[in-house]
Amino acid sequence: MEDSNVAMYRIFAVCNGCGDLHTTETTISLSAGPVNTQSIADAYANKDPPAEVAALKGSRVHCYKIGRHYAQKDDNKIFLVPVA
Repeated sequence: MEDSNVAMYRIFAVCNGCGDLHTTETTISLSAGPVNTQSIADAYANKDPPAEVAALKGSRVHCYKIGRHYAQKDDNKIFLVPVA
């Protein structure tokens, strides 16, 4: 049986190199995720995030401006963006 409450999210993170928001080219599905774009820190304030969200810490971001990859470890700078 398929869960109709599961939503897809694209993952974006603030780049440590240039400060812009870049895609991590990762998507995840969550049954209890935020309705609007939110940082992991805000979406799961005062509670433990699901394992697939916790695994996003350290997500690699490719900065097309600088041409390097950076790992974002700050939950305030990793965003869950609902896929419309």
